[in-house]
Amino acid sequence: MFAYWILILARKFFSFIPVGFARALGRGLGKLGFYLDWKHRKIALDNLTRSFPERTDGSELRRIARSSFGGLGFNLVEMLRIPRFLGEDWRSNFHVRGEENIREAFGRSRGIIFVISHFGNWEYLGFMPRILSFRGAAVGQKIKNPAVDGLIKDTREMIGLDLLSKREVASSIKGYLANNGAVAILADQRARQMSIDVPFFGRPAPTTAAPAVFALKTGAALIPVFIYFKEDGKYQVLFEREVKAPPGLSIKESIVELTRRFTAVFEEKIRERPELWFWVHRRWGR
Repeated sequence: MFAYWILILARKFFSFIPVGFARALGRGLGKLGFYLDWKHRKIALDNLTRSFPERTDGSELRRIARSSFGGLGFNLVEMLRIPRFLGEDWRSNFHVRGEENIREAFGRSRGIIFVISHFGNWEYLGFMPRILSFRGAAVGQKIKNPAVDGLIKDTREMIGLDLLSKREVASSIKGYLANNGAVAILADQRARQMSIDVPFFGRPAPTTAAPAVFALKTGAALIPVFIYFKEDGKYQVLFEREVKAPPGLSIKESIVELTRRFTAVFEEKIRERPELWFWVHRRWGR
């Protein structure tokens, strides 16, 4: 509970100071964490070394890892600032690309499963339902730190997302999609349930099959989404083309192929901007 109130006070502080200073301070604190948090620094550098064997310059990998830590600090500050952000002309802070991809999918009236990753400020993707006028829900794992978990839930509800119950998540997702809604599933971390191994940066990675399973069962479109913070201080959201499995495959083969394909899209974007991804997680296990 103490940690929760610390975060509430931090929310007030970062909402009060100028946005440019708040963001710079967030990045600075995140980069400080790179030097202080030796455990997660080691995980990040190990992941980067294994993922980019062609990059033999250790200083370059440290720069990427340090920038990734800075991005996490930036994301936290942006999350804390959401109450103030909502009080401003927040819609003008987003540029959207690929809207035609989701309009086509919604036109089939079977809903959309957005497969998202810990890339950029992923929590700000929660604004998309309000901006583009569709019903949106999120499915996420419970975070070990109850203060952070509570902050994230409060933030998602403040944005206007529906939060699907973990106890009845399967029926909740099916019902939401049946009403032509959109469900966002984070699908880039090591999975322990409904897990299959697919290639990710040249190594088998335990990956959740849930997005593929629900897409095949419901007929919903499977669309990867990414978000970038631009130099002009605004966000650019990219809705990729729908990921489809080729015809003629069995259900099991289709699940594997869909999971492989959206994971390949994740890898493509991460290779382009590795500093934007969440390298501090043991994605491939120990």
